[in-house]
Amino acid sequence: MSKFYNLSEETIDSFKAIYDKKTFATNIGFQYVGSTAQKTLIKITKIPDQYSFLLEKELLVSINEDLILVYDEESVEILIEQEIDKISENMETGKIKLLKPDINTFSGLINKYGIDKVAKANKVEELYSEQQRDAEEDFII
Repeated sequence: MSKFYNLSEETIDSFKAIYDKKTFATNIGFQYVGSTAQKTLIKITKIPDQYSFLLEKELLVSINEDLILVYDEESVEILIEQEIDKISENMETGKIKLLKPDINTFSGLINKYGIDKVAKANKVEELYSEQQRDAEEDFII
């Protein structure tokens, strides 16, 4: 039995409805696939260039439809939107890349301190790291 399958039109339409609320400069081609082995609800990955050329699609949207039944409607929307927010387009080159999330932490910390404080702490840490890299680059030059 294959762990991949064709997604239902309802699932694809739900993804498209959330995606259409976002603003992207170009039309991005998506290839959709269902995956029973996937541990997360949704995962977006870049399609390698040679397959992207053949499929005329840039990104693979993999969804485990079994998990849609586990989550409430709002959680499904949040998880899909969270994955869509990783998509970044370079306006000059037309290249698409997937970004890492702004915040990566444990839910227990968010419950304890609140999302704003945890996000602020992560931003400060990230800013410090960027400043350190810039200082090293300046020193090398």
